[in-house]
Amino acid sequence: MENINELWKIYKKTKSDDVKERLIKNYLPFVKYLAERIIQHLPKDIKENIKEDLYIEGIIGLIEAIEKFDIDKKIKFETFASKRIRGAMIDILRKEDFLSKNIREQAKRIEKAYIEIESETGKKATDDEISKKLGMTKDEFYDILNKIKGISIIPLELFLFDRDLKEINLENLIGRENTILSDIERNECISQIANLIEQLETEERLILELYYWDELTLKEIGQVLNLSESRVSQIHTKILLKLKSAYKNLNKER
Repeated sequence: MENINELWKIYKKTKSDDVKERLIKNYLPFVKYLAERIIQHLPKDIKENIKEDLYIEGIIGLIEAIEKFDIDKKIKFETFASKRIRGAMIDILRKEDFLSKNIREQAKRIEKAYIEIESETGKKATDDEISKKLGMTKDEFYDILNKIKGISIIPLELFLFDRDLKEINLENLIGRENTILSDIERNECISQIANLIEQLETEERLILELYYWDELTLKEIGQVLNLSESRVSQIHTKILLKLKSAYKNLNKER
């Protein structure tokens, strides 16, 4: 078993390709773990086709992270690298555009229903209200959430965050220029998202915290909350659609 701390010290001094290869080998299980977390959200017909590509892109992200990591900053490499590895994987999903036209249309219908109901009532839309608006039973609404669960990795990690999953991705809204105005608007949008998350139900906020900050799988979250993995997946998808629709509603006059 390699002494990882010693490897990092040697790599910092020598930048040896041999040591880098040993570091890569050590962290390959971590790349696989992150890939599996993303894959669990994808539709069945996509999983097998994209699995190898995700793993390869994750390794590329890992290599980039190893080359940029500074051991003197006293942070865990996994914390530093996970953002780049997951960002690389999400990039390939965005390029592949794996979500079918029908799935996107279903998601947009739900987003629109949230926007319309909450604009009309000034209150958070309930599942019953959304189901009625869509002209279906609540079970049919939940079935749609199951079908579009592949979108779960897109809104919060791609719509809200940049490639390194650090900041709100506002390039399409305010451009790339680092101006005073763009900084002000970026901070305003971050504040808006934080406020929207605060307005979620307690269970919904907890699921976000367990998934994105504590990095539990949906199955593990289900065990914590005494819910089925399928139900957690439904709630997770619904949360992201709610956040996206609420964010659009706040900024519809921009």
